[in-house]
Amino acid sequence: MIVDNRQSMRQAAEPRQLERSSTAKRIAAVLRQRITQGAIEPGERLNELSLAAELGVSRSPIREALAQLAGEGIVHLVPYKGTFVTALSEARLQDLLDFRLALEQFAVRRAIDRATPDQFDRFQALIDTIAERAKAADLSGAVDADLATHEYLIEMAGSSLLAQTYKAMLGELRLYIAQTSRHYENAAELATEHAALVKAMRAKRVDEAVKLITDHITHGFAGALEEIR
Repeated sequence: MIVDNRQSMRQAAEPRQLERSSTAKRIAAVLRQRITQGAIEPGERLNELSLAAELGVSRSPIREALAQLAGEGIVHLVPYKGTFVTALSEARLQDLLDFRLALEQFAVRRAIDRATPDQFDRFQALIDTIAERAKAADLSGAVDADLATHEYLIEMAGSSLLAQTYKAMLGELRLYIAQTSRHYENAAELATEHAALVKAMRAKRVDEAVKLITDHITHGFAGALEEIR
């Protein structure tokens, strides 16, 4: 009976754990969006009690959500002080630029050789989503669609090592894209740049495609750098 009771207790706890996990993911999504939109500023402290009261939940899923964002690099934990939104320094922004250039130039070259027509069609569909979000004046949505497009470019390259390396930096890359995208005069340029890229890749014009991905990644970098200084 003791074993049965313990098993029953575990089974009863499982739905609660799943519900809490689901709540934490939703909270993480809300905070991630606020941070990338600039509603929560870099360096700002995230107060667990205030967030719990605002969102109508206990502190437990708030902690889980913050731990998830910390794992992504979007926030960082300071012992005895709290959780703060990651503020990209000038040096870190430059590192992320160099990192993206190296990985995505490599991805473009590999994808040109390895990607299938269906994959290029999927790539184009993601670019169309960027255009739709930009047309709706949804900069945050355009940034999310932009990041999804770059993630798929990495997938098209067909390298598990490249994918793992890129995924480990997604949180900070999201911050990088959010900061640089704010310096586009027109969010529609995000889609235009990608459309030119996929056209060059389909035609196997390697040098042109590499230049286009380079120009896209560096677009807005100078403005973002000035913002930090």
